[in-house]
Amino acid sequence: MSLIPPLLGGAVFLAGLALATDHRGAARWVVEVLLNPAYAEPRLLRRYARRRIEHPQMDFYRDARQRRQLVRVWGGLVSALGLLVLTVSTVFLVRG
Repeated sequence: MSLIPPLLGGAVFLAGLALATDHRGAARWVVEVLLNPAYAEPRLLRRYARRRIEHPQMDFYRDARQRRQLVRVWGGLVSALGLLVLTVSTVFLVRG
C-alpha cells in the first residue's frame, strides 16, 4: 500500500485541528477572507453594483462571530475525519 493515504489523513487532521483551535487566527482568517462576500469574484460584485443593489450577504460583519464558531466546529469534524483516515490507512499499511 502507498504512503499517500496516511500522509493525506495527517494533513487533513492537522488542518482541521488548526481550524478547531483557531491556531494563529486560522478560523478568523477563513471567515474574514474566504467567506467574506467583499472578496467575492469581481464580476459578481460588478453585476450587483450595476443593478444598484447590495450583495445579499454584505451584512457579513454582524454574523462574523457565529460564522467563526461554525468554522471551528467544522474544523473539529474535519480533524476527526482526518484522524480516522490516518488510523485506518496506518492499520492497513502495517497489516499488509
